[in-house]
Amino acid sequence: MSEARDNELVKILGRIQIFQGMEDHELALIVPLLEPVTYPPGTLIIEEGSRGDSMFIIKSGTVNVSKSEEKEDKVNLGNLYSGSYFGELSLIDNLPRSADVKSLEETEIYRLNKTDFDKLLSNNMRIANIFYRNCLNETFYRFRNVISSLTFSQHILNEKSAKLTEIDKDLTSAKEIQDFFINTKRLNSNKIFSGGIKHSYIYHPCLAIGGDFLNIVKLDENAAAVIIADFTGHGIAAALGTGVLKSVFSLAVKQLGKEPVRLLNFFNKHFIKIINQLYATCYYAVVDPNNMKITFAKAGHHHPLFWKKSLNDFINIQSTGVGLGMVPDAEFNEARYDIEKGDKILFFTDGIIEQVNKNNRMYSIKRLEYIFRELINRGEENILDNVLKDINEFTHGMAYDDDITLFLLEI
Repeated sequence: MSEARDNELVKILGRIQIFQGMEDHELALIVPLLEPVTYPPGTLIIEEGSRGDSMFIIKSGTVNVSKSEEKEDKVNLGNLYSGSYFGELSLIDNLPRSADVKSLEETEIYRLNKTDFDKLLSNNMRIANIFYRNCLNETFYRFRNVISSLTFSQHILNEKSAKLTEIDKDLTSAKEIQDFFINTKRLNSNKIFSGGIKHSYIYHPCLAIGGDFLNIVKLDENAAAVIIADFTGHGIAAALGTGVLKSVFSLAVKQLGKEPVRLLNFFNKHFIKIINQLYATCYYAVVDPNNMKITFAKAGHHHPLFWKKSLNDFINIQSTGVGLGMVPDAEFNEARYDIEKGDKILFFTDGIIEQVNKNNRMYSIKRLEYIFRELINRGEENILDNVLKDINEFTHGMAYDDDITLFLLEI
């Protein structure tokens, strides 16, 4: 492609919602992946129900979008023109297409293949963060539109099943995006912590998507960090908050990762500036196996349970700090402790200790301490699985009221 055409494509990409926020040089990395295709009039570009693997951007021409009704009639959803795009959610899932798209005249289109785009995302974390955040926002925008269109009319009631199917597809996409925010691939890695430190985790949102955030990151050759957060409520609004936290964490951790207080201050100012009336508790810890130290800082979150092998007991962590987004000039402080072989540190969100059973009794931090102590003294290897088993026994298998997240460090 010529330089002029490349520049034009960068401008086109920059106007598309799911790529907004990317720099021109980042958009330029996408340009070589765009495959030009010309469709004659009347060509079925996308067939409803077929497996999606590409996004399409219209360079010139017009396409019509239609969807099948229950009685095999087609409902015209409208036309798309030059500069429009469709099929974008196929870049994050391989679900069946939700509508037909047919060219009304000779139409030139750029096609972006999911496989090619996935390779680009895997090598460019910033591009991936922006893309998945934008997709999450787009998914929830569609979700809200579907919900707002529901009325009590008979016509809407007849369409309810189909619309719920669309919502389910969108929530499936949103869950995949949130899995990227939570970064399960990194959490499952055994190469983050050095010095013989093991980690394990459990993440269970009470809905398809949740408001708990958990991540680990390697700060340098030796040090690594843990962050756990819990947004007020759960579901869509809280899930959007995890996306914001993931983005700001990725931006700040390289520079401030070894300075917990400065990092929490950065989070707090960012939240107050861009997220009004959405709050989160947060806990951050830096692990230094070389010097056998761990540094804690909290923002309204419960302290982890810190089991000291040498004392055969828990120790109380001494640090304070209010939740993120609550106070503009919030103050945070840090606490540093020695770690030694046999120590165990259990991070958790309040979804665990606030679960209630059929008698309306809460699980409580006291019970969590008790079962954690018992499992350690019994020498159990799968501590988190056994904690979750105890929660389920306590609630008699009732559905969770809130998201559940556990993270265990074993020295």
